Amino acid sequence: MSAPAGAGGGGPRRRDQREVHIVADAAELTRAAAAAVTATLARRRDSQFLAATAGAVAAASAGVAAPFPTFALAGGSTPRALYRLLVDPAAPFRGEIDWQAVHFFWGDERHVPPDHPDSNFRMAREAMLDHVQVPAAHVHRIAAEEPDAARAAQRYERELIDAFGLGDGGDDGTGAVGAPDQTARDWPRFDLVLLGLGEEGHTASLFPGSPLLADSAHLPTASEASERPPGRHLAAAVWVEKLKTWRITLTPPVLNQAAMVIFLVSGAAKAPALAAVLEGEPRPELYPAQVVAPIEGRLLWLVDRAAAAQLRLRS
Repeated sequence: MSAPAGAGGGGPRRRDQREVHIVADAAELTRAAAAAVTATLARRRDSQFLAATAGAVAAASAGVAAPFPTFALAGGSTPRALYRLLVDPAAPFRGEIDWQAVHFFWGDERHVPPDHPDSNFRMAREAMLDHVQVPAAHVHRIAAEEPDAARAAQRYERELIDAFGLGDGGDDGTGAVGAPDQTARDWPRFDLVLLGLGEEGHTASLFPGSPLLADSAHLPTASEASERPPGRHLAAAVWVEKLKTWRITLTPPVLNQAAMVIFLVSGAAKAPALAAVLEGEPRPELYPAQVVAPIEGRLLWLVDRAAAAQLRLRS
């Protein structure tokens, strides 16, 4: 069931554009997510779709779409179930995706090596990427084994700049980007970004009180975002005090340049946060998921009934 998109609170802009689909349980949620992912990637590879949208995207958004499908993955148990279903030979989804064409990225990563049990990369590799023919060059992981999390974020930003063919503010040879004497141009425009919701309202590695949220009070509109100002980074290292650890994450402006963002939310433990994010007052400093509001894209919330239990409009 779909709840009216304009009900209640939400992100700082385009709250009327979001879609909230409530399904029965986690299994149905996984199937609905698989259908949405395959449909999005199928549209992206359709040359007629690209031709029809290229002019609109160029005119309305500073985001630069890569010449190949791009998919930013999430960590967590609900995405793991999705990844397994997408590659299941007995399911109808595997054959709908051109696995050799899609480039895979990550919305965030823990500050651990790629073989660590907590690694989002490792989870996605074991659940999905190891089971299909994906060229190694199409897997753009975050080098979170770097001892310095800030260096890992810089390397990932460089990866994004190179993969999407973006302008940047120069490189001083240390891996840092965005030198102050040049203007960085354009944001990456992901075809699809997958996100989850934490019990306290975080998403990606944007936790309550994160300094990255201070920059979300005035996210650029389509007409304002023709350039990426120096200092506005694509990826950042953030200290999560609650967990006493560093994380590396895409920044809010990057998430909001996506053509499609899908939130997956399952379970009763998420119900208070989901109600606050979707129907509460806009307070992204407390509920960071509220900052996600694509400028010229689609925002889809897929939630099961347990997670939706505290919503005023629910099935």
